[in-house]
Amino acid sequence: MRYLTGAALALSLASVAPALAQSPPPPMMMSAYNWGGWYLGANLGAGWGDNSVGFSGTGGTPPAQAAGVVPGSLAGHPDGMMGGLQTGYNFNWGPVLLGIETDFDRTGINDDGTKTTSVPTFFTTTSDAQQQTSYLGTLRGRVGFSPWNPVLLYATGGLAYGHTEVTSSVQTAGCVGFCGRASTAGWQEGWTVGGGFEWGIAPSLSMKAEYLYYDLGTVNQNYGDFAGRAFPVAGVATSVSTSTKFAGNVVRIGVNYHFGAPPPPPPAPAAMPAPPPAAPKVFIVFFDWDKDTITREGAAIIQQAADAYKSGAPVQLQVTGYTDRSGSPGYNQRLSERRANNVAKAMAALGVPRDQMMVSGRGENDNRVPTADGVREPQNRRVEIVSP
Repeated sequence: MRYLTGAALALSLASVAPALAQSPPPPMMMSAYNWGGWYLGANLGAGWGDNSVGFSGTGGTPPAQAAGVVPGSLAGHPDGMMGGLQTGYNFNWGPVLLGIETDFDRTGINDDGTKTTSVPTFFTTTSDAQQQTSYLGTLRGRVGFSPWNPVLLYATGGLAYGHTEVTSSVQTAGCVGFCGRASTAGWQEGWTVGGGFEWGIAPSLSMKAEYLYYDLGTVNQNYGDFAGRAFPVAGVATSVSTSTKFAGNVVRIGVNYHFGAPPPPPPAPAAMPAPPPAAPKVFIVFFDWDKDTITREGAAIIQQAADAYKSGAPVQLQVTGYTDRSGSPGYNQRLSERRANNVAKAMAALGVPRDQMMVSGRGENDNRVPTADGVREPQNRRVEIVSP
């Protein structure tokens, strides 16, 4: 058939589409696709059928049908491309969808056939028929389910209508026996059922592929009495009628624009860098050379440290004593411990729990001001109170 190549192309596209649906959705997809609301789109596909034009005749001696004057039927295999528009409305409840859709397509689904029969001794009869569906439309309900985002599977069914044309004739050569011809065109109504899937490719755009079976009913023709019948002949019919059923299959792909789709989500705000950790608070109490007695200035520093502790969340304080590098390491270690313990006692007297202080001595290690051995450096004779 002239449109068979186009039909095969549309079928190939429809067979590839389910494989695309199995692919994981691209990273751009939103977390939940909204199928609800109005949509408008276009489609392209192909249709085909297996319809015959049935001939029947009455009259004659013997009856025309038995004598082979009319052929009985002409097999028909109409096919052709089609394309058009669709629109609809969806109600969306989570993964479940109910909707209504209407479409209207211009089609080239047609076929023609010819058959020759002979009545022995008398004449040869030629019968021919052409059938065409020029337009096809539907009004259907849809029931869908989204097993994974953003793919929708649906079943559909409802009213089908179309514009059909049938032209047929039965005649003898030169109309010696008889001639008859009829042409009928008009709108037919019927039903359709099918299913498909739709894939959201953007917040407001989707692609679909679907299959429909349609049945527009039967078109009947009656030639009436044949004009030009010169004389009665065995097997000559006084009337002939035809019956043509218009039904077939449709596969098509399409694209829809969804007016009710939400705008894409705003980009996630850039992550703010984590704030740097707060620097520990350090309070330093200085001591006179070779002394562990707290001076008036040192007492003021201890008061500040106690107030800071009591104004914040409870933390464990580190109270560490140090010495300069004069004296022996052993003596300096014991002196640093006495200094640290004296500061801890003063802190406890100001309300800081003793078990919240980690008290230790480091002797002449970790000098604030590096010096040679034996140097009396005031900055190194200290106790550090550290609040993490």
